[in-house]
Amino acid sequence: MLVWLSIQGLALVDSIELEFTPGLNVLTGETGAGKSLILGSVGLLLGERADASWLRSGETRGSVEGTFDLSGRPDLVAAMRALDVEPEEERVVFRREIGADGKSRAFVNGRGVLVTQLRAAGDLLVDLHGQHEHQQLLHTDRQTDFFDTWAETLEERRELEVERARLLEDRRRVQALRAALERDRAQEEALRADLAELEAASLEPGEEAALLRDRERLAHRERLVAGLTEALAAIGAIGDEDQGAEPRIRRAVKALRAASVLDAGLVPLVGDAESAAEALAALAGRLERERDTLLDEPLDLDRVEERLAQLHRLKRKHASDVPGLAALREELRGRIRSLDTGDTGNAGAAGDAGGAGGLGGGNVARLTRELTERTAAYDRRLDALTAARAARFAPFAGAVGGLLGRLGFGKAALAAVPVPSDRSRPAIDPAPIPALEFEFQPNPGEPPRPLRRIASGGELSRVMLAVKSLMAERDQVAVLVFDEVDQGIGGAVGEEVGRLLSALGERRQVLCITHLPLIAAFAGRQFQVTKTSVKGRTATSVQPLKEEDRVEEIARLLAGARVSDTTRRQARELLKAARAPRAPERRAARGKR
Repeated sequence: MLVWLSIQGLALVDSIELEFTPGLNVLTGETGAGKSLILGSVGLLLGERADASWLRSGETRGSVEGTFDLSGRPDLVAAMRALDVEPEEERVVFRREIGADGKSRAFVNGRGVLVTQLRAAGDLLVDLHGQHEHQQLLHTDRQTDFFDTWAETLEERRELEVERARLLEDRRRVQALRAALERDRAQEEALRADLAELEAASLEPGEEAALLRDRERLAHRERLVAGLTEALAAIGAIGDEDQGAEPRIRRAVKALRAASVLDAGLVPLVGDAESAAEALAALAGRLERERDTLLDEPLDLDRVEERLAQLHRLKRKHASDVPGLAALREELRGRIRSLDTGDTGNAGAAGDAGGAGGLGGGNVARLTRELTERTAAYDRRLDALTAARAARFAPFAGAVGGLLGRLGFGKAALAAVPVPSDRSRPAIDPAPIPALEFEFQPNPGEPPRPLRRIASGGELSRVMLAVKSLMAERDQVAVLVFDEVDQGIGGAVGEEVGRLLSALGERRQVLCITHLPLIAAFAGRQFQVTKTSVKGRTATSVQPLKEEDRVEEIARLLAGARVSDTTRRQARELLKAARAPRAPERRAARGKR
């Protein structure tokens, strides 16, 4: 519970320190005295938005500090620790400071924390109701928690939430493994296709250079044949043999032989002439063979160009020269052998599979089946949860409706309804757990509306009072704060509100602002909020009231400024009636209504 609250230099407050007690704590006072300021300061303490407008005029710094006693609440101690907040002697001290620049700082047990952490811790300790800020009942997640806690389905829902998160994570993992396996298979197919292409190419050493030479020869074959023919004709191997070089050389040999008979010194010339004749004959043979080869060439230029184009495509595809292509072919043969034998340690595609978990198609299929089975089991549990919730909708509406009737709503109804969710996704995607939303029907014949659309803070506070009364034995929160809970009510309804607040205070600490004496009379401790002006400055102060002071304050609530002995007597009677046990038969009668 909140045992101590200090407010310094905020709005109309110069300095206030309050000690609260278990049960129902009520703040009363004149309109405009600053009662809501006290609860607003609690909101600041719980992480609400802060700015420089909160500072009291002339102050450069303001603060609000509160001490929460968690004795007897090991659940809250554990929840605080889960938020990295360590209670000291089962107490937690919150502090919020606001500077003149509008910036604020938050502290828990003297340690600086983020405002978000302060807010998260505050949400576990306090529900603040009456203004449309920090009202957990307006959020569907809290409405869902309220109902599931009351219906005793909260634990199953949370287990399903954990299982769904696991299913989604395992689904992502299986999808990643399947994608890796498909990628590996595609890479293996690419390896085999590359190898088949290189083997079909039948690459030979020196082939490219030979093809380039062949291309040049074939491209100029006619000119080469003409040149060789002309050379043969000039030698005398074809055409007019008497005019060729070879016949003339042979005639020269004949003439030199005849001359050498007359002059022995010419004999060497005869040998040179005979060698020249033989060389011309040999040359003629070579020229004739070259010409015949060109004339009988089995290759054609198109075939050579096609082969060179094939080599060029392979070189460009693999960014390599022809010797490199031959080496790549041998490398691919080795990698394919590794894949075929199951040794994937050196294979690139298999290495990727290893990185994804080393799972083959069989393992992925097994995991997929397991995931499908777990999803089906999850769906069955979700259907059971939905049925269990549905079975509790009517009892919940009846119980809350009875409390709402006591709180002045006549035949109002509050129902918990599932929020529609999309279940059209594939079966492997586990369906989300439907959230629940409270729908409020103030009067018969009017359409129910989501509770978050209720405009009246007083209505919302009374609805919250009804829900909290129903939840008192099961809810975790330690402190309930109500503002405007008495708006638009009086008489017997006011008395019922007071009784419910008092009963709620037996299980949780309750702080309440009220203008109704019927509610104030039920307080275990009452505070009076006043506003005074001293030396031109207005300040709000808060004082705990003793018994006689309470009589005066309740009398003022009854009669305003015209307090008399009669109103004082009525005030004492209200206090006495509030403390008296309620007759069983009267409780039963009211319960039926």
